[in-house]
Amino acid sequence: MAETIAVLGAGIMGAGIARVLGRAGHDVRVFDVRAEAAAAAAESAGGTAHGSVAAAVDRATIVLEAAPERLDLKLALLAEVEAANDDAVIASNTSSIGADALAAGMRDPARLVIAHFFNPADTVPLVEVVPGPATPPETVERMVALLAAAGKTAVPLAQQVEGFIANRLQAALYREAMHLVERGVATPEQVDAVVTAGLGPRWALAGPFEIMDLGGLDVWTSVTDGIFPTLGDASAAPGMLRERLERGDLGAKTGRGFLERDADAPARFAARLRALLDARAELQP
Repeated sequence: MAETIAVLGAGIMGAGIARVLGRAGHDVRVFDVRAEAAAAAAESAGGTAHGSVAAAVDRATIVLEAAPERLDLKLALLAEVEAANDDAVIASNTSSIGADALAAGMRDPARLVIAHFFNPADTVPLVEVVPGPATPPETVERMVALLAAAGKTAVPLAQQVEGFIANRLQAALYREAMHLVERGVATPEQVDAVVTAGLGPRWALAGPFEIMDLGGLDVWTSVTDGIFPTLGDASAAPGMLRERLERGDLGAKTGRGFLERDADAPARFAARLRALLDARAELQP
């Protein structure tokens, strides 16, 4: 069934989300404080741009908030939504802000659910669906069904946890990757090569539990017994990351991070990712 969906925020993520939902046949309305960005996102989604939050959410059945990752901005936006719309499900696209923090500022926290898309939102299949403290199961089920019908792999979490699932897994790998570089074991380029030439191709087809089953749990018991005690255990951002932040070396957005990057690097990566996912789809059993 087609829904009327307001997407609030037309940045990289919001525009991609709007396209996902527009292609699925929903009536998509887009708002952004930058009218040009809202117009461009709406056009790419086959939807309409609106000049205010109230206009965008009027009669919407689902509101998808995609504001920048700042709690104050998101809380202010959610308050505007609640003032203008009494009953729409409100889904927040956030990768790091807990549902409890968002729900704490709402009049009716039962309306809230997190729908964590991954960049590029219209390419990466995964969306994590996370309930808030008062979110009823049927709201999570409704969001999962909506996303699945739009072609997404929607994974519902039973409860909130910091970073959800994907970012916790990424953070564990990134911590160890930086630990190895700081110890002088390898360079950033060498660590990337190990992942893209070894771990990555396998992970594109099987997750960690399937990989352990395929390798043998007796083997992995020995591996984890031997390696776990030696892993990096940093409890905050490592020095090599903070040093680059202080220098203003922020990665692709500035041209230099751990590696040299040009302005077209994100677009090239997105194109390669689409090609990989197309190939992966053909290999699924």
